[in-house]
Amino acid sequence: MKVRAVTGARTITANSTGTFSTATAALAANDYRKSFIITNMAVDKLLVNLSGTAPTATACHFVLPGCSSTADGTGGTLSVDGFVGVVTVLGTGAGGSYSVVEFG
Repeated sequence: MKVRAVTGARTITANSTGTFSTATAALAANDYRKSFIITNMAVDKLLVNLSGTAPTATACHFVLPGCSSTADGTGGTLSVDGFVGVVTVLGTGAGGSYSVVEFG
């Protein structure tokens, strides 16, 4: 059994941005994760799986819409509480781009 004392504040434990053309793990499994937020920074859709399985257009958990122009802040955002497993993403265009923040 794991025991961890946690205050009321949440701290950022990871912050990264990726650009890729094949499925990639946006976050590794983390038993101490409280929540995460992932934002699509590309103009094409971002496919997201809450597993280590590569997402596809017909088999993914979430589809985040793209930005009007690259990294303009209008891309889809996903916020998930309580999930501690691997998060895998795939861009649908020539390459994907995303930003992810993990809170612990």
